[in-house]
Amino acid sequence: MGEEIAILLTVHSRREKTLSCLDQCFLQGDALQSEGKYRVSVYMVDDGSTDGTSEAVRERYPSVHIIKGDGTLFWNQGMRLAWSEAAKEDPSFYLWINDDTLLRDGALASLMETSQFLRHRAIVAGTCEDAQGNLSYGGRTKSGKIVRPDPDIPEPCYTFNGNLVLVPRIVYNSLGNLEPFYHHTFGDYDYGVRAAAKDIIRVVAPGVLATCNRNPGVEKWRDASLPLKVRFRSLESPTGRPTREQFFFDLRDRGFFWAIGHGASVLFKMLFPRKSSSGGGKTQSQAEQ
Repeated sequence: MGEEIAILLTVHSRREKTLSCLDQCFLQGDALQSEGKYRVSVYMVDDGSTDGTSEAVRERYPSVHIIKGDGTLFWNQGMRLAWSEAAKEDPSFYLWINDDTLLRDGALASLMETSQFLRHRAIVAGTCEDAQGNLSYGGRTKSGKIVRPDPDIPEPCYTFNGNLVLVPRIVYNSLGNLEPFYHHTFGDYDYGVRAAAKDIIRVVAPGVLATCNRNPGVEKWRDASLPLKVRFRSLESPTGRPTREQFFFDLRDRGFFWAIGHGASVLFKMLFPRKSSSGGGKTQSQAEQ
């Protein structure tokens, strides 16, 4: 049967995108299983969808483990729930994926080959491009810049976006689940920071493995066209940059003085925004990260 890859995702009212994402996951998982190497299972948290997402997934893919949320979990807490359920079966690998991330041909095989090359002891991030061919998500440097993947060999990274990430069992046994302090933002970056603190290897798999568009526009908390009260409320919302969560992440990543300085910078940008646009930022689930 091969070793199990548990695919983890959290979704909210994006039925067609969720189904398209799962189509590729199962198609590529079946290809690996036919070779006798791996088999896939899927653990999906439906965080309060109102568009029939769970029903559609259950009809097309009855093997998916669907865990219901009430709409207040957002990405980090939803993924924590999916992960805790999957961990009960002790699979060999965990794959994070966002439901707006569409795997390209051979992506899952590439992730597994990269992991095997590193003896299944490393976190492997996959790189995404948007519809215009620009890099959108993937591994990140310590300064937050996206790492451009090499076409042939893995590239080191400091941390990563949570759109497409492979975590082997040995890493999970060392680091555990995502940090419970966060609601939505920071959980993926934080996992990379925690891995770095334990000298766990983090790499970007070769090539671009998926398509995923960035969210357009400027975050509401930086939108000069909005009143201060609205900007502040957006900043402190789960999908904004809650100051306590920002400070906690910065403290873990770079220490107390950086956390103070960066927190002051974020507040300054909220109080005196220079940009004006509608929308932007992360939305309900980091399935939209």
